[in-house]
Amino acid sequence: MKSTILHLKFLFTIVLFFTIFMVSCDKKEDVKPAIQETEVVGLQRIDTLNNGNYTFYIYKKDTGKLVVGYNEVYIQLKNNSTGNFVEDANLSWKPLMHMTSTSHACPYSIISKMTDTKTFYKGYILFIMASDNTDYWEITYNYTSGTDTLSRVSNRPPVMNATGRIHYKSFTGSDDGFYFLALVNPEKPKTGINDITVCLFKKIDRYTFIPVANYTIDIDPRMPEMDNYTSTDNVNLNYDASTGLYKGKLNLTMTGYWKVNMIIRDADSTILKGESITGTTTASSIYFELEF
Repeated sequence: MKSTILHLKFLFTIVLFFTIFMVSCDKKEDVKPAIQETEVVGLQRIDTLNNGNYTFYIYKKDTGKLVVGYNEVYIQLKNNSTGNFVEDANLSWKPLMHMTSTSHACPYSIISKMTDTKTFYKGYILFIMASDNTDYWEITYNYTSGTDTLSRVSNRPPVMNATGRIHYKSFTGSDDGFYFLALVNPEKPKTGINDITVCLFKKIDRYTFIPVANYTIDIDPRMPEMDNYTSTDNVNLNYDASTGLYKGKLNLTMTGYWKVNMIIRDADSTILKGESITGTTTASSIYFELEF
């Protein structure tokens, strides 16, 4: 009898250990997807693209809508064979506008791994026109390993004209070059000193747009509804080589509607676009608008 009891206790111990082991394994399998899900908090998925063994998940902040102007886009890549997201992907893309009689591209960045995440990659596209029933944007996404292209997929997302205040401008400079300027930050302006960031591109041809380096952007924020009241302690925007963007400081001393007047200068300080605010000139010909 004693031997039987010992045998049953042994079997019970084995069963209990196996059960705990299986539950532990199940929890471990759940850990990685949980991490991946937490990384999408605050983002809206705008597309899911499949090709072979891979799925591209495309995200954007705010409403999840692509608009004319600056669009920050987030990407995850899933290996459907393993069920895991690729953490060391080499991604690239190319946006192209297809029109009835022609086609053209637009400014866009490279895609880079986000250093504070395990599975996310980020880049931006500066759309220069909206799409409609006949004219549409196609974005081709590529995943490569070495010299081999493992996956290539494209989509045709709707791109709409931005509503509300002006955050994007295109203009012809005094050098007859065609430029594209878009506000990156502040996304949510606040009272006091704000970091201000913009991107500036120059058109070379229909398919080539290059980020412009070593220009300067003078800023003069004004409140037109407050007798063109301005603020002090603003810092003009200078080129940041590490990001390819222009950065400065913007002092918004009170809530309300602000017009951020600008003067764009080339590397020789020649004015390409914009005017100083004087008694007779109440606004520059190039500006962004903010309201909060």
